[in-house]
Amino acid sequence: MSRVAILMPAYNEGARLFATLVNLREKTRGRHEVHVFLVDDGGAARVDRSEIAAITEPGFVVTLMRHPINLGQGGALETARLKALKHEPGFDAYVTMDSDGQHAPENLDAFVAAIAGGADVAFGNRFAGDSNVPATRRVVLAGARFFEYAITGLALADAHNGYRAFSRDALAVVRIEQGRMAHATEIKQRVAEHDLKIAEVAVSIRYSAETLQKGQSSLGALQIIIDLLYGYFFGTRRS
Repeated sequence: MSRVAILMPAYNEGARLFATLVNLREKTRGRHEVHVFLVDDGGAARVDRSEIAAITEPGFVVTLMRHPINLGQGGALETARLKALKHEPGFDAYVTMDSDGQHAPENLDAFVAAIAGGADVAFGNRFAGDSNVPATRRVVLAGARFFEYAITGLALADAHNGYRAFSRDALAVVRIEQGRMAHATEIKQRVAEHDLKIAEVAVSIRYSAETLQKGQSSLGALQIIIDLLYGYFFGTRRS
């Protein structure tokens, strides 16, 4: 049975977060030992520790961390990354997963297998799986894919997919400085800089009206470009 660390940012998810955690627990029970490093990223709806304790069981542990203010998804992932790397013993795979239920726990097997097979990093590909990607989102993602290739040199099938996995050594070098959504491109920059071995994994992402409202927009894509250029010229992040 593999040991899997889940790095999970959460911001005002409410009931969706606990539904996501319960589904993750049920779908991985007896298949993986799961340790969720959950970061409550300064939202108004704070994560209830008693509810977290209620869903914990042998083989499924949740470590909750809180940000006093919102740092963005990249900032929350960096907090989870540092905490997970300090945990001993280590894990067979370190997986970043959204807290809103979009990412199917059934895909964890493929991520773990990719890392066990020698990949340093496994990126999810929503277009190879059973995903209900809206047409407008496909257009935005096509532009993001071209942009990422231009600045990283990595020709990957999907862009800004938050479902991905790392080996311990790979996670140690993928430092996240971009606090908000530009972190997804920054991660690929780190992967290219360190010449890490990459695999792509078919994943199924389920969009709903709520998750689309919170997800990436065309205006958000423009902000990502601004953030990345700001970091490039000034060597710092915008949060």
